[in-house]
Amino acid sequence: MEKDVLLVDDEKDIVNFLEHFLRRMKLSSIKATSGEEALVAYDKNKVGFVFLDIQMKGIDGFSVLKELKERDPAVQVIMITGRSEKDSQDKAKELGAIDYITKPLDLGDLKEKVNRYILQ
Repeated sequence: MEKDVLLVDDEKDIVNFLEHFLRRMKLSSIKATSGEEALVAYDKNKVGFVFLDIQMKGIDGFSVLKELKERDPAVQVIMITGRSEKDSQDKAKELGAIDYITKPLDLGDLKEKVNRYILQ
């Protein structure tokens, strides 16, 4: 499976932070700043792993997650949320996300998830 990671968040700072973080862990990434851009990037690159923001203008993260899982049920997705609401987390898991992280991003949590899911 590819080790490229698709990073999707409408906040460019978050996408750039994740890209830099993953580069330090020797992983390459593809950036998207909208749901529409994410789906195009996924079709073009067929990555195995996605960090996906829930709240975005246009197509939201839940819709992108559903679409990605329809295209490839094996794709692994970690949702990024600004809220730690149980409803959002439950909905993400129901739609096929393997986990979630909350903003502001915690380096320890991020490293643990990358090690557990991507570098395993």
